[in-house]
Amino acid sequence: MKKSVLFLFVLIPFIYSGCGKGIEPEPEKIREGFGGNIIFSGEWPDSVTRTHIVVFKDPLLAASDFNAFNLAFVGLNIPKGTVILNYSTLDSALYPVNTKLQAGTYSYIAVAQQSTLNLTLNRSDWFVAGVFYVPGDSTIPGMITVRKGEFLDNIDIRCDFNNPPPQPPGE
Repeated sequence: MKKSVLFLFVLIPFIYSGCGKGIEPEPEKIREGFGGNIIFSGEWPDSVTRTHIVVFKDPLLAASDFNAFNLAFVGLNIPKGTVILNYSTLDSALYPVNTKLQAGTYSYIAVAQQSTLNLTLNRSDWFVAGVFYVPGDSTIPGMITVRKGEFLDNIDIRCDFNNPPPQPPGE
C-alpha cells in the first residue's frame, strides 16, 4: 500500500505537468512588416553583381544618410533576370542578421543594385533600380509606418531598367 501511495504522489504531478492547456490553440504568431511585388522590366544590366530590397528609416537626403545606422532591412539577393518577385520582410534578411523588420516608420524603400565584386556600404557602389513611391505620385518616395503586430500588403516596386528612378545623393 505504501508503494502505491508513493507511486501516486510521483505520478500525479507528472500527469498535470504534461497536460499544458489541453486543446487550447497555439498563440498567433506576430506578422510584423510588409510585402508586395517587385516588377522588373527592360534588360538587366550585365554589370550587376547583386540586387536587394533595402529599407531605410530616414530619407536619403545626403550621401551620409546611406549608412548602417539608417539601414533597417536588406533582403536576400534577388536573382539576376527575375521578372516578378513577390517579397516580404518576413522572409530571411541579409541585414540585420537573423532578425525581422521591427515596427516603425520607414522613409525610403527601394531595390538597389551593386556592380562591385565585394559587398560594401559605400553609396557610390550602389545604384537604385526601383523605389516605392507615394501611391499615385511617382516623384515622392513613399513613407510607411508599420505598427506592432501589423503587416502591410501591396508595397509594390517597379524597376524599369530603361527608365531608372532618380538616384539618391552621393552617386
